[in-house]
Amino acid sequence: MKKPAKAPPAKGVRKAAQKTAKPASKAAPQKTHRSLCPINLTLEAVGDRWSMLIVRDLMLRGHSSYQGFLRAEEKIATNILADRLVKLEQNGLITKVADPADKRKFIYALTERGADLAPILVELALYGLKYEPMANMAKEVILDMQKNKQIFAQRLTRNFTPKAKEKPVKKKEDPVEETLSLF
Repeated sequence: MKKPAKAPPAKGVRKAAQKTAKPASKAAPQKTHRSLCPINLTLEAVGDRWSMLIVRDLMLRGHSSYQGFLRAEEKIATNILADRLVKLEQNGLITKVADPADKRKFIYALTERGADLAPILVELALYGLKYEPMANMAKEVILDMQKNKQIFAQRLTRNFTPKAKEKPVKKKEDPVEETLSLF
């Protein structure tokens, strides 16, 4: 049994559709959001585990290359890693520059906007330590983090702020800068 053919749209409808149709442009498509709720907007930028683990690796573990991210214990798939790096860059959370030693490779770094995720990483770590008995972190780091979360997060972000990028002249009485690593 054949289905009846659909009738073409009326003349007026066809002309109206042609008038409202926008020509294809080479500009990037307009970004749409599910809502303008600040929590939603943040989750759209970094709301999956892989993105936050990449931010963690950049901020806490010093990874800055594609291969470095692949070597993380979570074993991210190459296609997911490539996708998340693009999304993080598009959202202004990381930058990508050609490696001066090998132009085929890239070096990734957090932007100031990406570094501002430090308090969220601290809260995620504390939450995981509280509710996941198998979580692993050095006791002195946990105590330091719990003692004053805000100062701990500020120490994490200090390397990513514009002022920190300027090389300060160290005085003799300046203490040696410590390296902070949670893992």
